[in-house]
Amino acid sequence: MSVELLRQIAASPLPKSFTAAEDVNAVKILRQAGLVLALVDEPPERGARVLAITEKGNAELLRFHYPEVRQQRDPARVSWLQIAAERAREAIRPSRRRDGS
Repeated sequence: MSVELLRQIAASPLPKSFTAAEDVNAVKILRQAGLVLALVDEPPERGARVLAITEKGNAELLRFHYPEVRQQRDPARVSWLQIAAERAREAIRPSRRRDGS
């Protein structure tokens, strides 16, 4: 699936090249959705080279990696820094004692 390929791309150094027909088609889908910047060769080469992940692509990755953020606000407007700050605030908040007091 294209989202899995987007995760693989995000986890690897860019630019990243693909030659398998299935991967090239998935890169085309990601590019058409505006999730990546990519160069796709036409036959006979049938290769694709992903140059970057777009802001929309990063938001999509956040939406799948942090599903609770999607429920709180629009993930396209949430930066990784905002998520980190929110998680840090939650971590340092005084927690309720388990004995009820």
